[in-house]
Amino acid sequence: MNPQPRAIARLLQQVDHFLNRHDWDKAAGRCYQILALEPDHLDACAKLSAIYNQPELVNDMRRALAGLFDSDDASPHRQRRRLAFSYRVLSRWPGWLRDDEDQTPPVDDLEEAAQIINHAYLTGDDSDLLTAWEMYVQACAQRPECRYAVQWWAAKQYAAHGFFADAAEVLSEMLSAALGADADALYMLAEMRWWRDHAYTLTWVACPAVPR
Repeated sequence: MNPQPRAIARLLQQVDHFLNRHDWDKAAGRCYQILALEPDHLDACAKLSAIYNQPELVNDMRRALAGLFDSDDASPHRQRRRLAFSYRVLSRWPGWLRDDEDQTPPVDDLEEAAQIINHAYLTGDDSDLLTAWEMYVQACAQRPECRYAVQWWAAKQYAAHGFFADAAEVLSEMLSAALGADADALYMLAEMRWWRDHAYTLTWVACPAVPR
């Protein structure tokens, strides 16, 4: 057995161990580690859906969403905001805790790009999102020595605001240009792909009303 299938088999054992202990965070983390190694691993994807639809977690998320969003509003940008909030609550990627990663790189136009992304997140007006993307691309081209920092900044901006497909594209670009393995980028890309492709399985987003 070559190293990757052996690593995946070990991680699957750990997932089952944490599931048996109802340690949902650690089980989900191991699933994302599997998806970082094998992006289309069906069992890991299915286990994440099962983890996130545990009744206790679903009820907690519904209560949290009820205090922030109108449950009767099913407009696309409200759904995106619900998903973004849910991701921010549930992600256990350590990079979110690093203050140095949260600082905007010293590159022109990134603050404006951040404002555009935030405006689209808050209002659902996506008309300027292409401009924000062009600012990101231009920043990478003009300041190649800052490219990695700019890419991480963009990936986190898009992820935190629920634009998972855009975050995944940035992370894929990072990894295609990387000289070596980037464990953080692989892990976050696994998160972005799952949330991009499987968010419809989250019960509290599809049916946000808190049961009486």
